[in-house]
Amino acid sequence: MTSLYQNDFSIEKEDAYVIFPTREDEIVFAISVKEEDPIKPKILYDGKEHALLYRSETDIVILDYLPDNIRERLQNVDEAYIVEIDYRVKKMKYNYDAFIELVDEYPFDVSKYIY
Repeated sequence: MTSLYQNDFSIEKEDAYVIFPTREDEIVFAISVKEEDPIKPKILYDGKEHALLYRSETDIVILDYLPDNIRERLQNVDEAYIVEIDYRVKKMKYNYDAFIELVDEYPFDVSKYIY
């Protein structure tokens, strides 16, 4: 995971995360735990290979290289479930819903943060 700070917000690329669909066609993202509490989380998605998880207005996580089957599902559901895991102690710290907002383009150039 790579963290970058731009102006008054943080952008972090999540390299190692797990995505799995449920039997009810829901989507669950399991990511590494972050420091701040999530506040009104949402996912911005443009239909391509990356999504932006806004944990808050100033804390953004890039969900990098989404698989094709998840890309299609993200366009057809209203929310996804996020589980944040502290892998050092092997415990879940946060579990929350994130509404999905479909967008034509992101508010910044995501390619600057993808290596």
